[in-house]
Amino acid sequence: MKKIIYLLPLMFLANCSSIPKEDFKETYQREICDKYSLYANSKDLAGSLSLYANNAVVNGSAVEPISGLEAIKRNFLKWHGSTKEINHSATVISAKRFGDQAFAYGLWKVDQVMKNGTKRKETGHWSTHNIRVGNSWKMTIDHTNDAEFYRTRKSP
Repeated sequence: MKKIIYLLPLMFLANCSSIPKEDFKETYQREICDKYSLYANSKDLAGSLSLYANNAVVNGSAVEPISGLEAIKRNFLKWHGSTKEINHSATVISAKRFGDQAFAYGLWKVDQVMKNGTKRKETGHWSTHNIRVGNSWKMTIDHTNDAEFYRTRKSP
């Protein structure tokens, strides 16, 4: 019986060491990107805001940065209010975790039907800084650019 008691912890340790570690890129895709797209496509304001830290900054193409959760909320309301339909997707290129902080970047695209019936297709890149809050990752900096803006912009 004593031998079994001594072997059980060793067996447990052996089994734990064979469990593969999850790639943070996959975690970030699931916990931030996929949720962002789900919440954008369903116009879920509370869900979208749940991805941001209270003092987050959103910095997009050719617009002033948006600071704080209340301003981010107003920006989502404006976006949701201007569209009939949103089809957003995002893909992680790379994500690196450093303890309770992480950096990630990737590609995004959105096909939208606006309230006036026009259709818009946009693509771009994004990068984020994130912090771990409890069991969730929250964006503190959400930087996006519009690839089309940069392709059509004329040099000075």
